[in-house]
Amino acid sequence: MPGLPWETLRLGPAAADHDVLFCPAYSAPLGYRGRLVVATHSVNETEPAAHSWLYRQTYARLYKHCARRADAVIVPGEKTRRAVEEYYGVPKDRLHIVHQGADEAFHPMDDQPGLLSATRKRFFGSDRPYLLFVGKGSPRRNIPMLIKAFARLRKEGKWPHGLLLFGPYRGDVPLEKLIRDLGVENDVVQTEGVVEHHSDLAPIYAAADIFIHPSENEGWSMTTTEAMAAGTAVIAANRGGLGEVAGGYAYMIEPSVDSLVEAIQAVLSDDNLRADLRRKARERGEALRWEKLAQQTLDVVRDVGKRSQRGR
Repeated sequence: MPGLPWETLRLGPAAADHDVLFCPAYSAPLGYRGRLVVATHSVNETEPAAHSWLYRQTYARLYKHCARRADAVIVPGEKTRRAVEEYYGVPKDRLHIVHQGADEAFHPMDDQPGLLSATRKRFFGSDRPYLLFVGKGSPRRNIPMLIKAFARLRKEGKWPHGLLLFGPYRGDVPLEKLIRDLGVENDVVQTEGVVEHHSDLAPIYAAADIFIHPSENEGWSMTTTEAMAAGTAVIAANRGGLGEVAGGYAYMIEPSVDSLVEAIQAVLSDDNLRADLRRKARERGEALRWEKLAQQTLDVVRDVGKRSQRGR
């Protein structure tokens, strides 16, 4: 049974006899009347062109309804908290910030040079250093902008790096044509981002010289969190949730081709800067581990559950 019908027809009735239902991704069973906690990760439909008209008329309405219906809403950061309060109309006292973290599998792998070399060869055919983006490419994530900045760097001829885009692209700009027109078809690798186990991503982060996330709008960024936990130097847009994830721990930019070129040049040409960014990334990654964040989530769920018990 597809997700939303299953949620309403199977999950809702099954949860009716319990103290509290926790729904970890935006939606909850329609018609469910028990105590409810929902996790809302972002409210990107507030941004122009972030989603289609159909999405705004369906999923966006559903997510708003579920957040307003919930006894507590867990959000990853302050930007999303404000959006849920202002755009969804959820009272502030029902909103709880719990950051999103990285699994212990994501850690520096400098002591495994063979694995890092094999990872680079897997994507580029040789032990070639690379810059990395992980995630679903979309207009708001500025992937064409990143490719244009990378092409300018390649023309300078100072660095041998490739660019790995690990994840599907769902934008209106034909990436293959853009890459050919810019003359970097031998330097950019884009994959659908499929892995057998999530932990398989760990060496992909660790083998990169820089992880780059130039998005215009994120509620949070799991991929940036994982890159930091892997000890990879990060360049990130100082926008929305990315600023909350990486501010003070990464090279922050206002997204544009010029700022990306300048940032990548600075990090690649300065070993001390890159080492400092890696140190800061590890520090941030260690602070965002699931064990602590799961406990904070459970605290919210248990509090709502206790209210249910007191109401009997």
